[in-house]
Formats: sequence, structure tokens, C-alpha cells
Amino acid sequence: MIEIDARHQPYEVSDLDGGTLLGFLAEDRVVELKMARKKLRLAYQWAIMHPPSPDKPKAVVGDETLFPTDCEQAISGDGTPDVALFAVEELAASAGISRGAGFALVADALDLVHRLPLLWAKVEALAVPGWNARRVALLTRKLSYAAARWFDDHLAATGLTGWPTIEKWLAMAIAKFHPELIKDPTAPKGKADWGVWLHHPHAGHEEGAGGVAGTSELQAVGDSLDLTRFMDLLSAEAETMRRLGDTDTVNQRRAKAIGRLTDDTDQPALTYTTLIDDDSSTDDSSTDGTDAGSASSAVAAAGGEPVLGNPVLGNPVLGEPVIGVKPGRLVTAPGPFGRRRGLRVMAHVNLADLLALGLDPHELGLDGDGIASTDRLGQVLTTQLRDWITRHGSLASVTPVVDVNRTDAVDRHDPPEWMDTLVRLRDPHCVYPNCERSSWDADLDHIDPYLPPGEGGPPGQTRPENLAPLCRRHHLMKTHGHWRYRRTRDGTYIWTSQHGRTWLVTPQGTHDTTDNSDISETR
Repeated sequence: MIEIDARHQPYEVSDLDGGTLLGFLAEDRVVELKMARKKLRLAYQWAIMHPPSPDKPKAVVGDETLFPTDCEQAISGDGTPDVALFAVEELAASAGISRGAGFALVADALDLVHRLPLLWAKVEALAVPGWNARRVALLTRKLSYAAARWFDDHLAATGLTGWPTIEKWLAMAIAKFHPELIKDPTAPKGKADWGVWLHHPHAGHEEGAGGVAGTSELQAVGDSLDLTRFMDLLSAEAETMRRLGDTDTVNQRRAKAIGRLTDDTDQPALTYTTLIDDDSSTDDSSTDGTDAGSASSAVAAAGGEPVLGNPVLGNPVLGEPVIGVKPGRLVTAPGPFGRRRGLRVMAHVNLADLLALGLDPHELGLDGDGIASTDRLGQVLTTQLRDWITRHGSLASVTPVVDVNRTDAVDRHDPPEWMDTLVRLRDPHCVYPNCERSSWDADLDHIDPYLPPGEGGPPGQTRPENLAPLCRRHHLMKTHGHWRYRRTRDGTYIWTSQHGRTWLVTPQGTHDTTDNSDISETR
């Protein structure tokens, strides 16, 4: 294997002795420090070259997301100059990084130069790695300018840059300037902390096999009673599943119980169990628990809230005694697991794997699992997809492949359904350089801007060749950021920025096609 050393001389790795090999590692360490410093220098220079102007407002934190928000907080810390809207996109594309990574790089460079100048001086002297300094910039971003400079001064005075020292002075800066940021770890979380978050791992972006197993993560923070009742409901369903012969662990059964909220198959459903006072004025014909005379003494177990009447503790479904109500009859009624709900997920499967969905793959001579690609949940195993279809079959349909060679045009702005589907299947993600946003969550953009026929627009403007998926953020940037692109005959896209840099976007990835032959590297 041939490598090039810092003096641009080739060498064969397999020919190195131990001392020479270690020397190259040490040499490369210095090269890495210089490259990290250089990247920060370039990002800073780019930022100050693009201040806001009357036609380009400043970039704000809301711009970091794919869909702009109304957050007006500057992308970097207090005391740093603002950067113009859409300036970061071209820097990120040229560096071959995502928009989010581009925003982070610019923000870190601005913070180091303006808020942490002593730390930045150590980066310049190669005494501190640029990546370590960037982490400090991130941790201090929410501090005021005065707090950041105080931290920088005291950290420099120690002569140390290890993380124990950094964390010590960071904590002291927060305590001195921002005591409101110090939260008692023993204090209960408040409503400001509430939320529900869903994370779908994607193949190629996660360690292990989690990215292709159809397994996602759900986190919820909310009202204690609400979450307790929901957990009780899942626990009760998990117990029902155990009694029906399910041998999975209790946590696995609780997770599967969530799926029963949307299950459309006939199954033993979890029921709300109500305890009816024998002294109430009901008869056997009102055992559905809906009679007005029984309402005052009925309580929904398994986490259901009391209807009118006495407070109740306990869960008869789980065999717990009910306190506060006289012994009586248990009456059941369908619970929320009987409700039908749906989420549209499009899965793309080849013919062999599609056939295997209904049969044992080994019966078809197929070894192991196939992979199905979904528009929202990443890559999943075909066994997982088979399970989804089994449990939600009434909502599943097989759609014939759209003829991707169809070229019909319409004389209106919005494409018909077949054309919309064709374009999204043809281009599975936003076609902006390095963007991986699913086309099913993107806008369909007219590559050549649409002009209404009444204003002189030509016929046939809305056709597959003139449409491409762009996520909302990059759609806005193309419209207002002076970028342009075109679709080639082979279905790839060529983008050109306002500075003349070009990128080729293909199904296999993005390639920078700008001619850099006139750029000389300075060390």
C-alpha cells in the first residue's frame, strides 16, 4: 500500500520498520492539528465575509433545522458577529458535510475567536487540538460574553487544558454568572421538560445491526399520573399476553403492547374492568357499565381514571385489591387497544422478497432475510415487514410499480398523483448536495420555475423531467439563495452555487466537481 509523507514522498507501508512507522504517526498527528486549525480559520473567514445585509437577514438557530422555525437566537454565542442567511449552505457543501455540521463549524470558529481568544491562541500554536477547543466552544455557547471571557482567562491562568480543569472552571463560571442555569438534580422535572421524542435508527448511521432491525426508540416526559396510568395499561396488557402464552420478557411484552394500540387483527383485547357496587340500581342488562345508575360507583381499572364517586386505589386486572369501593361485580368493556389507527409507510421490496413475505423464505430457496427500504423508517428486515403486514393487513396494499419512463405533462402547477409518486420513487431523497431528507417529506420543485400559462408560461411545464424533491429548507434556498440546478439525461443533478462551485448529485452520493487545479495548499 503506497502512502505519501509530509514531504510528498511516496513510501510502501509494508516496508516500514517500527521506528519509521511510529515517526509517521507522530508526523501525522501534527498534520491533523494543522488541518483542524485550518478548517476553523477558513470557517471564520467565510463567516465574516458574509455579514447580514438588507436583502439577506442574519442566520438564526431556527435555520439549523430542515424546516425553519421562529427561533431568533444567533447561531453563535453572545458577542460574536452575525452571519447572513444561506451563507453556511455553500460552505457545508464545499466541505462535504451536512448543513448542521456546517452551522456547528461556523459557530465554533466565531466563539473561539471572539469569546475564547486565549484558548484560540493555543489552537493557533498547535498546543490544543481544534476538536477539543470546539467542544469547549459548544459547552460555553449559552454563557454571556462576560462569563465566557472570565472562563477563558481563568482557564489560561492554570496553564492546563485537561477536561477536569475545563469542567471545573466551566462550573465556576456558571455559578458566578448564571446561577439560574444550575438546577437541583434532585428537584422534580417541570412542565417545561415535557415532550415525546421518537428516534428511527438508519442503516449505515448506527453501530451494530440496530439500523436494519425495524427497531426505534420512544422517550416521553409528562404528567406523572398520565404516564403511570399508561404504564399500568401496558403492564396489564403484558400480563394478558403472558396468560395467552407469550413467553417474552415483561419489558418486551410491554413494548409489543404499544403495537396493539394500532393492531387491526382480531385478538384478545385488553378491556377496562369496572367494579360495580352490588347495592347499585343496575340489573344484568346493564353489565356494559354504561348505565347511569352505576356510574357513580364504577372505576376504570388498569390505569383508567375514576368516574364519579369515591377515590379508588388498586388494579383488579392485575389482581390488586381495590380500596374505597364496596366489593361487587367485575364488568368489562372494550378499551383503547381496540381503536384502529394508521401511519402511512411505503416499503419498496424486490419481487423475490415480496413473494417471501407470504411464505417461509426457505421454501422459496432463499437464504436468510431480505432487506426492504421504507420511506420513513429506514431499512428493515423482510421478516419485520412480514410481521407488520400480518398485524396491520387491513391497511396494507401492494401497489404496482409506477412506470418511471412515463413523460406525460400537465398544464397546471401541482402534479397529478401518479406523477408525484413517480418523482418520489425515482429520487428517494432531497436532491440537494449531501441532503438525505426523504423525498416523501419534501416539496416537489419545478427545476425551471413555473410560470402560469395566463402570464405567458409555455405548456407542459409540470412533467417528471422538470420536477425534483427538495426539502423545505433547500427549496427556500434554491428560490432565494441564488443557487441553480439542472437534471441531466442520466437522472443525476448538477448544482451550481452563486460562487460558481458545482456538485454532481447521484443516487450513490454527492461529488464536488469544481475545478480546484488553481488552488495551491499553504502549510
